[in-house]
Amino acid sequence: MACNPDFVQYIIDQCSDAGEIVVKKMMGDYCIYCDGILFGLICDNSLYIKPTYQGAAQLKEVVMRSPYPGAKEHFLITDVDDREYLAAITKATVLALPKPKSKRNPMTEKKRHAPSSLDETIPHGLVCSQELRVFFERHLGKGFRFKVGFQRWLRENAGKTFRDAVDAYKSLE
Repeated sequence: MACNPDFVQYIIDQCSDAGEIVVKKMMGDYCIYCDGILFGLICDNSLYIKPTYQGAAQLKEVVMRSPYPGAKEHFLITDVDDREYLAAITKATVLALPKPKSKRNPMTEKKRHAPSSLDETIPHGLVCSQELRVFFERHLGKGFRFKVGFQRWLRENAGKTFRDAVDAYKSLE
């Protein structure tokens, strides 16, 4: 049975003293987040909180149930009408849970770097970007191209200066 939207909004309001509460719909039910941390589920018009020792210490009664078949057991919160109680459980649980990992994008991790001077060092993982092309055109002329040999030189000589790179480009020509 799917959740009633009014019940979901009620739970959001009841937990709101703990922080920024957001829900995301998941196959008729909802994941519930506080300050970006997933701390529970709203399934079949019931609130389930991830089990933590800190959260258990706040509970009036410990009732463990699976929110849906095949799920790990969570604390089933039977008293959702006490706003302070829900805020205390939510705060304690969120503090005990690991912070979400940032989503890594390998392309943004690479150094899309345009140096400001020839004396800057070449970073590891340098990406041959349009900004870097403009930098080299300024120092080598409009005929500059990122040739394979020069790209290899840049990759293998991280730690040297861009002045060294300009000299190496000229010698590779």
